[in-house]
Amino acid sequence: MTHQDEIVQALIESLHDDNHMVRSAAVRALGRTHHANSSVTPALLEALRDKGGLVYDFALHALGDMNDSAAIPTLMTMLQDPDADIRRAAATLLGKQRHSEAVPLLIKLLNDEVLAVGHAAAEALGELGDKQAIPALIEILASPHTDWAMCINVAQALGKLGDSQAAPTLINVFRRRWDVVPGMNTTPPVRKHVMEALVKLGDGAVPYLLTALTDADVKVRHGAVETLGHLAGESEAVN
Repeated sequence: MTHQDEIVQALIESLHDDNHMVRSAAVRALGRTHHANSSVTPALLEALRDKGGLVYDFALHALGDMNDSAAIPTLMTMLQDPDADIRRAAATLLGKQRHSEAVPLLIKLLNDEVLAVGHAAAEALGELGDKQAIPALIEILASPHTDWAMCINVAQALGKLGDSQAAPTLINVFRRRWDVVPGMNTTPPVRKHVMEALVKLGDGAVPYLLTALTDADVKVRHGAVETLGHLAGESEAVN
């Protein structure tokens, strides 16, 4: 056993320390040594179940940086774990892995009972870029029961997917009136993210935006003008 192996083994053992600060430090250290030993990824995956301090967050960050494909089978299983934090982590990491086989399970997680899991699933679907997710994302966005944070995540995902069939729903979401969020003292920035998504749709969004110029709501007309201006600017930059 090399000195490097001894260090890795000692750090893995430190993941069971009584003090969460020691366990957090061990996770961060393992994230820097992952090339040296194949036992690191399984240890960090197990650390995702640690509720102490920042262990979970550091493990999620380290696994995201490593992007080790050896983690995929375990992550696929974790998508159906009873623990919501584990489901959320698995969704996030599979999005980073660009593992397309996860798409059907991620689509199911859009309706997870825990909002944070649904948010992570939407973000992952945007990262994966698989267009089979578009109908499910549009359905979520169109629902009047979808919370504002989820609307933002779904709009961002649809923008990354870049399919114009999302444009009518995005514009309808722009029309909605959003209440002031407690603690923020302002309305949520849904419209900003919808505009950004429409810009990413490119030319496919133009017919819908031109129609929105005659909308009865001045905010919709204003948003359509702003978005068309961004599209025109991008078109000139390309030409």
